[in-house]
Amino acid sequence: MDAAGVALIDISIGTPESGANFCERVAYWLWTPERRLRTFIASKGLAGGINFGTAAGCWNHARHLERFPNVSFSAVCDLNFDLAQQRIENKKNGGEFSHKWEGCKAFRTHRDMLNSDDRPDAVIIGTPPATRGALQIPGGPVELDMAEAGIHMFMEKPVSVRPVDEVAELSARLDDYHQKNGVITGVGYMLRYSAGVDMAKKLLAKVGAQPIAVLGRMSIGYSFLQTPFWWDKERSGGPIVEQATHFVDLMRYLCGELVPDSVQAKAIGPNMMLSDMPAAPLAEHTIPMEKRVNRATTAQFVFESGCIGSLFHSACLEGARFSAELDIQADGVHIVIGNPYHMPFLKMRSSRREDYEEVEINKQGEAMYDAAFGTFLQAIREKDPKILRSSFADALKTYEATRWIADASQPTPQSAWNAPAPWVTRAQPSWTNAAAEVIQEAKEQQPEQVDIQTVLPTPAAPQPTTVPPTMPYTPGQPAWQPQAPPLILPQQRAASSSAHSTSEDTNEQ
Repeated sequence: MDAAGVALIDISIGTPESGANFCERVAYWLWTPERRLRTFIASKGLAGGINFGTAAGCWNHARHLERFPNVSFSAVCDLNFDLAQQRIENKKNGGEFSHKWEGCKAFRTHRDMLNSDDRPDAVIIGTPPATRGALQIPGGPVELDMAEAGIHMFMEKPVSVRPVDEVAELSARLDDYHQKNGVITGVGYMLRYSAGVDMAKKLLAKVGAQPIAVLGRMSIGYSFLQTPFWWDKERSGGPIVEQATHFVDLMRYLCGELVPDSVQAKAIGPNMMLSDMPAAPLAEHTIPMEKRVNRATTAQFVFESGCIGSLFHSACLEGARFSAELDIQADGVHIVIGNPYHMPFLKMRSSRREDYEEVEINKQGEAMYDAAFGTFLQAIREKDPKILRSSFADALKTYEATRWIADASQPTPQSAWNAPAPWVTRAQPSWTNAAAEVIQEAKEQQPEQVDIQTVLPTPAAPQPTTVPPTMPYTPGQPAWQPQAPPLILPQQRAASSSAHSTSEDTNEQ
């Protein structure tokens, strides 16, 4: 059984001390300094990742919560008791917020905590998917224990890997507890709080553009994912359920619900060997082949709105950082949200433009975590779960959609990819060396540069449109198209120049 990491936190919620990292609204998510909210963060097998950070991303729940004024951590819970104590000591002995860990205690289980005097007001649950989100969990569901005690919850995604019907039953039970004692449950789909997604939703609403096609893409570093449960599809649900769930959720957030029967998917299975990247410690090679996750998955589907969607996920990158992007095509608008975890950007091409403009947004990827936690704390303060962007009931719909995709992801037969492509000349080249060689060869074989101004005509000045800006668009009628200047071939340009020169000479005479 994996270690279960839990941090208990005493919080008096205020404006974050590192305000530059927070979304604009966070400044309004306030508690009075006298009101202390005791918060409990739970993680199982992720005590060093979700709660305390990894090289792969900006997730680090303890660090984000530390930055709220008057926050103090009261406990860390882990089945590996020594690890729990080590985490506490590390926090106490260094860093800007070390004073917030004074008096912090270690527990082995969440029930030990509930039976102590350190019962919190809220819990953040970061346990692996196989240990949460359903009724038939070994040791009993943490969520029901917390709800019965009147403790608010913020859960990691996905909500579970158990059968959807069982997760739905838990969702109904949690709703009953909310009606009974006001318990609030939110889920950590942090990308809903990202600056790029915020801006994209505002832009689409402003121009009244309905998405007609959306593409989500996510690739991760193979050698840096050092979490054994992630590589085991029985415990994680596989990469679509556990990780690409973020992009399925964003598609739902922007485009609506998927049509179940429309889902089609293909995958490359784990028996495709990766030759150029070392296996991460305690990762894939520790899992039996039949339980390992797919290398890559593609999927296509249709939304109830009529929008079409595509999803791509792979675990084949070099390095630690993710590569992620969401591409949205709407009527006359193209929006690209890129690199949301590290340095987010948003590019947009709107109607009657030929280029893309980068829209100014918050460039700090971790701001979305601060905003998500701030919203959760605000929901508790105001007793209003509706302000959460992802409730347990809504996250259940995302989980169900990822299940449709995962179940449809049949691995490609080995014979389809076992033979190298015709242009591959080396069996197992070192990618780093091969890339350097190709780049050097390209430099040596650069063709002579051509002055493009001698080939292309001078662009004509833009012509004003004769179509009123307010002219309504009638469905079924051809859309207005800007009139491009006529193409002039080089021979025509030369002839025209010659004729022009002759005309000038004649006029001078």
